[in-house]
Order: sequence, then C-alpha cells, then structure tokens
Amino acid sequence: RSLFLSGESYAGHYIPQLTDVLLTHNEKSKGFKFNIKGVAIGNPLLKLDRDVPATYEYFWSHGMISDEIFLAINKGCDFEDYTFGNPHNESKSCNDAIGEANAIVGEYVNNYDVILDVCYPSIVMQELRLRKYVTKISLGVDVCMSYERYFYFNLPEVQHALHANRTHLPYGWSMCSDVLNYTDKDGNINILPLLQRIVEHKIPVWIFSGDQDSVVPLLGSRTLVRELAHDMGLPVTVPYRTWFRKGQVGGWATEYGNLLTFATVRGASHMVPFAQPDRALGLFRSFVLGQRLPNTTYPPIDD
Repeated sequence: RSLFLSGESYAGHYIPQLTDVLLTHNEKSKGFKFNIKGVAIGNPLLKLDRDVPATYEYFWSHGMISDEIFLAINKGCDFEDYTFGNPHNESKSCNDAIGEANAIVGEYVNNYDVILDVCYPSIVMQELRLRKYVTKISLGVDVCMSYERYFYFNLPEVQHALHANRTHLPYGWSMCSDVLNYTDKDGNINILPLLQRIVEHKIPVWIFSGDQDSVVPLLGSRTLVRELAHDMGLPVTVPYRTWFRKGQVGGWATEYGNLLTFATVRGASHMVPFAQPDRALGLFRSFVLGQRLPNTTYPPIDD
C-alpha cells in the first residue's frame, strides 16, 4: 500500500531519518519493499545554524524585540557553532542578548502562535478540578489545550478507550518522560543531506510552515528549502505564489524540480492542523493526491 510519512516540529529530524532507514531497507531487500509515496514535514527543525537565528529575525520583524537587541544578537552570536543543548556553545554576550530578547517577548505571548492569547493555568486547572470534565466547545483555538490535555489523557475512561496504560503504571501521563533517554546530540544533525537523498529517490517532499510560529519560523525553513534546491540543481517549477482554500488565501507556495515543495499556511501556528484545521486539510489533500496547491479561486473579488 502507499505509504506517506509526515509530522511536525522535531519530526523535521525523525521523519527524514525514518524515511532514510526505509530506503536503506528497500535497497537491501529482495522481498518486501516500502512503497513510499511522499514525505511532508511542518515547521520542521532541519538545520540549527539557520532555524535558530530565524527565531530572532521573526521576533524583530514582528516588533517583538528592539533594533538594539536584534543587532546585539547578530553581533554576539556565531550560529554556525550553535548546539542544541544548553548553553548552546555560544559566548556570554550572545547568551545574554538571547536571554534579554526572550525576557522582552515575555511569558504572555505564546511563541508557538504569536497571535494567540495566553492561557492562565491556575484558572483553567481550578475549573477542571471543580467540573471534572473537559468537554467545553471553544470558538476558534482553545488556548488552554496544553493544560487540558494533562487532565484529559489521565482520565481512566479516556485511557480505557485508547487501550492505554493497560499495565496500570504508578504515575500519570505527561507530555515528556524521564523514562525515555532523550539526547540533545541528535538535534545538531543537518537534515538537508537526508532530504536530498529522499528527493533523489523521486519521492515528493513537502515542507510547510504555519506563519504565526516563532519557534521554527518560515524564515529559516524557506531559506533551507531554497538552499537544498540550489545544491541539487532543481529549477523553480512553480514560482512563489498564493494558494487558496474555500475562496480565501491559504498561504503561499513554491516548487522545485516537480518534487520539492515549500508552502506557508496563513494564520497557522507551530502545529498547523491545531490552528488552521481546514487549511491543513486542503494542504494534505493536495499532498496525498499528488496535486499542486490550487492557485485560483472563484468568483473574482471585483465581481
């Protein structure tokens, strides 16, 4: 059967790595081979020396930090040597400037969606404890989802429905766990060579970015896709242009060599389907069907 691989954020690392493993299997296997039809990664961490400075470019371009702080970061930071783990192999002047930038942005902005209102955890958690349920219908995006999920996924009936925690672990579900041995070193890997290998196997690669994300902003991803296309000698097959969903601009997109696509999703956050589910559906529909994102809509706006 057709196999599509997709994910967001750190999936910029593990989805290409998984694809690479499957391609290696296909090359060695004399029997079963995976029928990989496409790879799509959203707001993906690909290459630290471009993705990290893009965050501070995003802050500055959106009026979230001052000219002086932005210039101090540019002067004090050598992002070529940036490492994923703290203290990021940077100078004190760089870390001080980054710390000041983060302090100015503050805790009252959601870095994963800079136009989203902030959640007040004490209020939502008190409500959850009192009402003992999470069933309210939100208009738009639920800004407290990240807190509500802890409550929701620890409900016995939810775990039963998901066939989860069958062994009755003595601790509750959490987003990340110390039980697993995570390492920061993997984050230092440059993923572009893996993406190149995937494209060389004639597998379409889509990289999409919610344009309200400052954590892995489109500013870095777009540059890296262009860099990859240039290194591979892929021509522009679709010039940078708008794409539409239900009569509205869904975002902007470009394509290289009929195989490598970069697309933005207008109004979307770090996790695109969370903030713009319908536009995400339109994007994935085109991806799975092997179609380009629609560039026209009706009726014309001046009718």
